[in-house]
Amino acid sequence: MEQRRGDDLPRAYRIGLRLRDLGADDDLIGDCLEIDPSAVSTLLEIGRQKLGTALHPRVDTAPRAPETVSSEGANSVPPTESPRR
Repeated sequence: MEQRRGDDLPRAYRIGLRLRDLGADDDLIGDCLEIDPSAVSTLLEIGRQKLGTALHPRVDTAPRAPETVSSEGANSVPPTESPRR
């Protein structure tokens, strides 16, 4: 069964975001979640960030260091001789 958007969010974020989508104001959302209405905007912002992360996980795009090959490995390249003086 496919999960709907936000079903894996913590309860307060999930309910707050759904109520806002239905048009509820901060006072109603605060009453439903038993929190101060002044905290609702912060709760919704954090909920949106968590939802965005859940829907679009970050992919690590940082450059990686080149892999080193063991000198004893099957694909190793023999060392070159250093020039003599």
